[in-house]
Amino acid sequence: MKKSLFRLMDMLELSIAYILCFLLNVLLDFVKTLDLDAYILKAFLKNFIDYQPLIVSLFTFVVIVFHYQMLERKKTEIFCRILAGGTVPDITARYMLDCIAVLIFVYLLSVLVNLRFGFNLAGNFYLVLIFVTYILISARQVRKYENF
Repeated sequence: MKKSLFRLMDMLELSIAYILCFLLNVLLDFVKTLDLDAYILKAFLKNFIDYQPLIVSLFTFVVIVFHYQMLERKKTEIFCRILAGGTVPDITARYMLDCIAVLIFVYLLSVLVNLRFGFNLAGNFYLVLIFVTYILISARQVRKYENF
């Protein structure tokens, strides 16, 4: 953690953002399993169930924007680390490893919850693929801060 680009609070913020995204997916899967007698409540929740992929995708986009802003706040620190002798490939690798470690931890928590309730794991796996793709794309952004 000493050479990490993120502080403990940054890691916690990123974890909470990922947890909220995975939790929304699990919550919408849980709503699918409810057997409700009230017609009005069932009709209200049906709209959320019908648009679950869109809702989760939009919230995933919000988390990606948060992740981008978090990296944007670090551009001065990245530049200072380069000036102090850190190499861009090392900084980029640590950034990717930190982000993927947080993502894997949160994904494993969501897998445990999904297995406990017997939900489908495919939705969360798609979220992981989206986030890993973004992490790989944003790692190129770390290289842009070399000439800040």
